[in-house]
Amino acid sequence: MIKPLIIFTALQSVIAFNAYSYAEASLEQESYQQNNQQQDCSLNQLSSVLDFDAALVTRKYGLSLATDNTVCRVLPHNKEQALLSYFQYYQSDEDGFSSNLWRVLLVNRYSNKVEASYTGVIQESSAIKSHSDSISIDSASYRLNDNTRALGLVLDLANYDTSPQEHEYRAFKTNRFLSLFVQEGDKLRPVLKHLPLDYELEGTDTAGSNGGGYLHYGVQGRVEVLSSTSHGYHDLKLVTQGQQYSTDGEYDQTEEISFSTELNYSGSRYPVITEQLPAAEFWQINQTGVNFLTESNNSHEAASQTDPNSSQAESQYAN
Repeated sequence: MIKPLIIFTALQSVIAFNAYSYAEASLEQESYQQNNQQQDCSLNQLSSVLDFDAALVTRKYGLSLATDNTVCRVLPHNKEQALLSYFQYYQSDEDGFSSNLWRVLLVNRYSNKVEASYTGVIQESSAIKSHSDSISIDSASYRLNDNTRALGLVLDLANYDTSPQEHEYRAFKTNRFLSLFVQEGDKLRPVLKHLPLDYELEGTDTAGSNGGGYLHYGVQGRVEVLSSTSHGYHDLKLVTQGQQYSTDGEYDQTEEISFSTELNYSGSRYPVITEQLPAAEFWQINQTGVNFLTESNNSHEAASQTDPNSSQAESQYAN
């Protein structure tokens, strides 16, 4: 009796180990799939939700049904919900530059109901252009307080400015603009809008110690949530790191550089003042910082029959 018992016990152990291994592998596979579902809008009929929403927007504003830059992601902290986003052509200005409606949808994956949404306008220009991968969904956790978690999206819109400054010529570029949304009823409210994560500056320094040498500064950033709070929401910190390169044609010099600055909630938003970002020290190099990324063209919106950001009721169901 002892031998069969030993065999039975061993068999149980093998079954338990295999079950554990299978469960562990399933979790790993699910985690892998979650990380690769950034643009998988076919998951659980999410593509049909996008199509239905685009049809509603088309009927409401009289637009083309075609969509662009569609992205979807199951929320890592709540797998019943998914975040969806896309562009839809809105109109062109007198210079031929397009503007796009930017839709952001929070969807229940099981009912396919759009639980909350946001509509913005992204105006293109000679400096700002959208492309096939302009929208990405940020998987980082932005817990603003015990009851509020913000949802992050990044717009990859390279934004250039070139302007002569006295005897200097410098080019300034910002890229990867982070927006954070919180759900308020059936609306997604942006509490942080178009925060540049990447900064680049290059040009000649005729007045400085380099005596006309070439300068290049480039940093890439991320946002951290701090323990301190302002008006009920945690403060944020933009942390950027990169390199400073300079040459006078004879000697090259490269140094690691980093900046950080805090963003405090005002009660309605985290203000984004590009002249103070990524830090005050960065702007000692350049004095022309302005936020070139606009969310709407007011003159054209006023001429349109329907304001894309109006509070006109939208259907929140996509079946």
